[in-house]
Amino acid sequence: MGRSIFGWDYPPGCNSVPGDEMEGPCNVCGGFVDSPGPYPCICPECPECGGYGDPYCYVWHSLRRTEEQKFQHEIMEREIEAAIRAENKFWDAWMDEKGDWADEWK
Repeated sequence: MGRSIFGWDYPPGCNSVPGDEMEGPCNVCGGFVDSPGPYPCICPECPECGGYGDPYCYVWHSLRRTEEQKFQHEIMEREIEAAIRAENKFWDAWMDEKGDWADEWK
């Protein structure tokens, strides 16, 4: 990996520093890359560019989303929304409790 006038010159197929990839669910199937857990990324390799889970490949290349990818993505979206609701509920309860405590010290 050398240095060019435009920045770092990465090897073919490498778009970023290894280990510096975005963490989180796949934008196509909702699975996690390199995750042996219940929701691994199930996206196939793009035959045109060699990428995995890139929405660009599903718009401009020959890949099409499968029903399994759509279903897993929907499951992950629902789980994320449930986690957000639980987090908001926790903070609402905490603010109510804090308000009661603050009133005692006035």
